[in-house]
Amino acid sequence: MAVGNAAGRPHAERLRSDLDEIRAELVKTVRGLAPDELDWSPRPDLKMRSFRQLLQEIGAMEQLTLHMARHGQEKDWEAAWNAIAGDDIGALLACLESVRAETLAYLDACTEETLQTPVALAPEWQGYFHAPAVEPEELMRWIARHEYYHLGQMVTYQWQRGNESVLDG
Repeated sequence: MAVGNAAGRPHAERLRSDLDEIRAELVKTVRGLAPDELDWSPRPDLKMRSFRQLLQEIGAMEQLTLHMARHGQEKDWEAAWNAIAGDDIGALLACLESVRAETLAYLDACTEETLQTPVALAPEWQGYFHAPAVEPEELMRWIARHEYYHLGQMVTYQWQRGNESVLDG
């Protein structure tokens, strides 16, 4: 049985396209944030994450997920979180781009068979996917879905702050 996809486009190409599109929208949404705006959240009393924390969440989860795809084991969350640091939006986005470069290099090195051959998940991850193993392609889609989810939060934050420029498509 041949490994492939119904659309005929390689999985890595489709994944790269999704990751690029979501990241471009993320950059557009946060690019004008001043350093003093990075720690804003709508309700800090409810422990809602700030822009900075959402960007750290995105970068940390991408690192962990890529590590899971490569090695089938969990990576330290705190170290991944702390790797996404900076005093301004440019520094934070540079950290995210560094992580993304690793993800794209992984995709570039993968064959269709690699992306479709299940890898064992660490026990802590099995609940997310309701399975003991999952295809690396699914893990890469998890990265895209996760970033898109938090992008939606940041768009909402910008609207709440009165920044309508995020509406421009």
